[in-house]
Amino acid sequence: MDIITKLPLLLVLGFIIFSLGRGMYFLTKDDGEADKTRVVRALTVRVTLSLILFALLILGYLFGLIQPHGL
Repeated sequence: MDIITKLPLLLVLGFIIFSLGRGMYFLTKDDGEADKTRVVRALTVRVTLSLILFALLILGYLFGLIQPHGL
């Protein structure tokens, strides 16, 4: 697997981790006075990015870009 196939997967994974951190920050720092949906929006973005990552992995496998290996 070369860098062309690894880079988009790693970028999406990085955005997932960033969104998870944002959700955790909003969960701990928001006192409920400002925008009450920031936690929900951050976690919705994380779930959407996770689904995109899963789809990229499935498509990479189907097109032969990602090869499974045995243990």
